[in-house]
Amino acid sequence: MTHFVRKLVLACLPLLLLATWAMPAQAASVHKVKTHQAPGPLCVVHSNPSMVETGFLLTESSIADVIQVECRPIFSQNTVTIDVSQLFNQCQGRLFAFLPFAPVPVPLVIPQIVVTLDNDGNATAVVFGGPSCAPATARIFASLNAPPFPTVSTTFTVLPPNNTPPGVTASPRSEVEDAVFSSVATVVQVEFPSSQAEKFVTLKSDELFARCAGGLAWFGPEGALLAVGPEAVVQLDNNGNAFAVVVGPLSCASGPSTITAELHTVPYTTFASTFTVLSPRPTV
Repeated sequence: MTHFVRKLVLACLPLLLLATWAMPAQAASVHKVKTHQAPGPLCVVHSNPSMVETGFLLTESSIADVIQVECRPIFSQNTVTIDVSQLFNQCQGRLFAFLPFAPVPVPLVIPQIVVTLDNDGNATAVVFGGPSCAPATARIFASLNAPPFPTVSTTFTVLPPNNTPPGVTASPRSEVEDAVFSSVATVVQVEFPSSQAEKFVTLKSDELFARCAGGLAWFGPEGALLAVGPEAVVQLDNNGNAFAVVVGPLSCASGPSTITAELHTVPYTTFASTFTVLSPRPTV
């Protein structure tokens, strides 16, 4: 190594050592920046996602939906306006609604429903549409009638008549009961092969009947009362589909209940599903 190179290395050595010592010190001086998490929503609104319109003759192209509004408990006892204008127009102005603890279907003159939040900030409304609902997606709005007056929305899609996989379903599959009346409601949809068109089916739930203190009501298209008690009979349309809204208006106890759908004719097929009542609780 030449004398010049040796002098250059010795001259640069302090700088190299200083850089080596400074790197960990600089890394140690970096602090993690805490990110600010945005607060959750003040309210939310839920709807069944979709439904194939059912019925024939005087009830053709009918639907039903359960709309659930959930706000923070601080807003309990305030009212919320549910706006179903788009669905109102899709169904030619033929829209009926009721609250599960007061199940008397009333035609909507204006496409709005006013509900009162319970002690947990929750409220539920049942809507029937038809006959002659048009297939399309409707946006549903819910506006809290108290400062800061938030408005939230969801969608409900009306699907055209068609053949669907056989079975029975409850929509929603579970629901938080009203904190004041312990009421619940769900849409029970039954689907059989189209070869069973216009046949009759018994919808039944002894468990839900007992769970709701023996008070159970079943409603068909346009909110028509089908039966009071543990069971109701519906007629399949030309695609093999039918529905009923089952309502426990008072004193329903929490837990799962089996719902069955039994065909009245050969091959006497029976389908089963489950609907779960959840105890009162804040959900936002």
